[in-house]
Amino acid sequence: MTTAQTIPYTADTLIDEVVLIARPSTMRGLYLISDGKRVIVSPVVPPGFFKIAVKAKPHAANTEAMPCAA
Repeated sequence: MTTAQTIPYTADTLIDEVVLIARPSTMRGLYLISDGKRVIVSPVVPPGFFKIAVKAKPHAANTEAMPCAA
């Protein structure tokens, strides 16, 4: 059984740093969650918490090199 872990952070901590810490846990099926006051890695999302997306969105293709279809 996996228990929840609180990720320590301060006002100067960037979300990128939190994601780097949490990424290995999310690959094991855990969620990075927050209730607005604390950030936790947990196997479930309890009421009052929301999931924080950890994966990066792919970059859009360079559309400048494509010819116009008109």
